[in-house]
Amino acid sequence: MSPDRLRSIVPMFGGGARYVDTLDRILEYVDAHRPSTDDLIGWHRGAFATVSSRDSIMRRVRYLQHVGFLRQTNEHWMLGDVGREYVEEGDVGTLIRIMCGRNVGLRSLLYALAAGSMTLAEVSEQQLDTHPELGWSREETDMAKQRVNWLRSMGVVEKQNGEFGLTDAGREFVEAAVEEWAGSEWTPDSADGVNTGTYETTVHARVVDPEFRATVISRHDRTCPISGVDHPGLLDVAHVLSWSEYPGHRADLRTYCR
Repeated sequence: MSPDRLRSIVPMFGGGARYVDTLDRILEYVDAHRPSTDDLIGWHRGAFATVSSRDSIMRRVRYLQHVGFLRQTNEHWMLGDVGREYVEEGDVGTLIRIMCGRNVGLRSLLYALAAGSMTLAEVSEQQLDTHPELGWSREETDMAKQRVNWLRSMGVVEKQNGEFGLTDAGREFVEAAVEEWAGSEWTPDSADGVNTGTYETTVHARVVDPEFRATVISRHDRTCPISGVDHPGLLDVAHVLSWSEYPGHRADLRTYCR
């Protein structure tokens, strides 16, 4: 069973569009030197001119540990399994899958952005509507900003005129992800205790990523636009356009209903 996904995403030093550059530098240093905690803190202070707080540095180190990029053994830091996988694969696609798999909300945000650009306030609303377990204030945008900055630094999201939208690479990733993550174990927290696995159906339906399903349902305010059914446990998503004939629309939220 995969580890619990993280609700809090932590920003990296170096600026909003440079999180991945900072991550790469940290992993390179750790892999080469297997530093102690004090050494790792000292390296951060030397690498980033405005960074000095031990607590601030360790907050980021612990986040990377929770994701699996780093691990600590006998007072020294080294690459974790996820960190080793990313370093050996050396491509951003691997990193996107790691981050989307380990952090609540990134997948659904990519799906939502496939339907159109969003402001930071809209990103925050989308995340809370689809993932109420995140629990931050409706007026809070800092957590949403950290999410879009991670996605920006991975090259799948861009900012234009105050709104965030998918890049070509982001759209390509999303089109593949909706099928790739079909059958994953995630189910959204629900106040009524009903989720997609608690009812039976005799109608054949294509399996999609459950996070994509949650994003579609949230987009329609948890109400079927055709029947008016508003019970989450009775809602599913169906593609209006043929899955095989319109592969470019598989991740298009506008072509799903039910």
